[in-house]
Amino acid sequence: MKKVINFFPVILLSMLLLASCSSNEDKTESATTETDTSTIMVATDTSGMITMDTSTNATTKNTSTAAKAKKGKVSTVMMTKNNQNSPMNQDKQGYYSSVEILPGFPGGQDALDNFISNTIEYPETANENGIEGVVNVNFAVDETGRVSNPKIVGKALGYGLEEEVLKAVNKMPVWTPGVIKGKNVKTYYTLPVNFKIE
Repeated sequence: MKKVINFFPVILLSMLLLASCSSNEDKTESATTETDTSTIMVATDTSGMITMDTSTNATTKNTSTAAKAKKGKVSTVMMTKNNQNSPMNQDKQGYYSSVEILPGFPGGQDALDNFISNTIEYPETANENGIEGVVNVNFAVDETGRVSNPKIVGKALGYGLEEEVLKAVNKMPVWTPGVIKGKNVKTYYTLPVNFKIE
């Protein structure tokens, strides 16, 4: 007696297996995910019926290869020496561009760096586009040490960097004023602010 094998259950089983595999692929994430690898065993019993046995054999981990985002850092270089060859002349508003003793941030360079790094937020668009460089800001320090009139000098970098520097200067505390012949004077000061991606 010939045995007739019905292939319909085998085809149906193959379709279910493919659907199961494709639904697992849709669930992948960019972070670490766990994937179950299953073995399906097909057998025919004496009556010609197909039986299935699914068992989990292993669990594997897929790790994301996405690199960590780089972070932008902001620092300054405070001028400590004045150009000795520059004449000490006043402008019409009574400000000097060159003095014997330069104005100073209270607490010195470390305090200035802390203030700048805590006040300026590296703009996200600049960080994403890899924009880095130096923004030079010029401002006035009057005879009492009050900071005013910040202006960007030189080439602009864009992406919001200049706006961040101007906001920070407008929040600065009172400085030690510039000095000529022992007297506090109004002074212009240029501060380079360095944006770097690490």
